[in-house]
Amino acid sequence: MKPGIQRLPAAQIDAAKWDLCVQQHSNGLLYSTTTYLNALCPDWEGLVINDYEVILALPTRKKWGIRYAYTPPFIQQLGIIGNINAVDTAGLLKMIKEAVAYADIHFNFANASLLQNIPLTSRTNLVISLDQPWVQIQAQYSHDLKENIRKATSQSLVYTHAGLHEAIDHFQDQYAARIKQIHSSDYDHFLRLCEQLQTSGQCLVRAVTNAAKELLAIALLLKDERRIYNLMNTTLPAGRDKEANHFLLDNIIGEFAGKPLLFDLEGSEIPGVKKFYTSFGAVHQPYFHYHYNGLPWPLRLLKR
Repeated sequence: MKPGIQRLPAAQIDAAKWDLCVQQHSNGLLYSTTTYLNALCPDWEGLVINDYEVILALPTRKKWGIRYAYTPPFIQQLGIIGNINAVDTAGLLKMIKEAVAYADIHFNFANASLLQNIPLTSRTNLVISLDQPWVQIQAQYSHDLKENIRKATSQSLVYTHAGLHEAIDHFQDQYAARIKQIHSSDYDHFLRLCEQLQTSGQCLVRAVTNAAKELLAIALLLKDERRIYNLMNTTLPAGRDKEANHFLLDNIIGEFAGKPLLFDLEGSEIPGVKKFYTSFGAVHQPYFHYHYNGLPWPLRLLKR
């Protein structure tokens, strides 16, 4: 591998070296692994500094013959991963602009110090440290949340495992009409990714039912060495007045409490969702949106 920055198509990436860089650094999130990228955005490219000392994944597509970078569904943040001292931020951004005419991408939570002079928009992500006993985490819950969990517990709810297809199907049924930017093909790609991750114990599904085994709430979780990711969290109509989702997330926390993990709730810019997650004592760990428009005139005016 030559020194300096290289731009490589996915097919030319050394997957073992790339994934080792992700694994060895604290901001190496599951979204940046080759398995994840290949499943959800097969046309991705990688920017590589030195011998995979620093990496940055760049999902790309073409429209009207113009290549652009985008953030695929089910990928929250990518960004710069690796040895901070080796990062050439100006060189990376220059190469992004050479690679694509337009970009809407997200740098990860640890990249703020590398991007101080670049216009960015902060995005909400909320995380809970699970590296403590369950009762200590519960002590940080809001008063209203504690009351809702007591209410749920009094109704003989059951915390249980559930199926992958069930989790994705219910999420689509309840929310697909509101999230129009996610297409049916995106759900298909995500399902195939989850099937791969299940074989290594990295895809988990947890649910809440009533005593009659009627499904009330369900969550699809992904897992790596550092985090549990709340990818899909669905409350069914029958579970809303029973506080089933409060009960579900509390029990997920209980299952993994005491382990050196973060529960990554994936955050939301929707005030009600943000309030719900922060009621569990979740803390804000922002990531950063970067927008670049180098389209030729007049396309630049149409796509801002």
